[in-house]
Amino acid sequence: MDNLFTGKKKNIEQWIGHPNFEFFQHDVTNPFFIEVDQIYHLACPASPPHYQYNPIKTLKTSMLGTHNMLGLAKRVRARLLFTSTSEIYGDPEVHPQPETYWGHVNCIGPRACYDEGKRVGETLCYEYR
Repeated sequence: MDNLFTGKKKNIEQWIGHPNFEFFQHDVTNPFFIEVDQIYHLACPASPPHYQYNPIKTLKTSMLGTHNMLGLAKRVRARLLFTSTSEIYGDPEVHPQPETYWGHVNCIGPRACYDEGKRVGETLCYEYR
């Protein structure tokens, strides 16, 4: 499933028609109903020009999209993998960062739509556990 906001259908052409592959052009911010065993939630524009182009959409992708995928996983008893990045913890004051480092972030800066959305996504995953 992809809404093709930053991706291209050309990237998956080799899989179209394969018996073990099915593509759905769908936006993760809207509920999706399907029977699955595993969910790989990779949705969210990650490059600054993409996520800053529409910051509200970026926030919705991480917040609503994650909520929708967790709801789907719960309904069908599927495992979910949520992807994030250390970038959401801001400009680190410590190198290297231990797992206990909580970050140095700006919740209203130019990266906030991505960073805050992904942090909410991580919290949703934690709370759904």
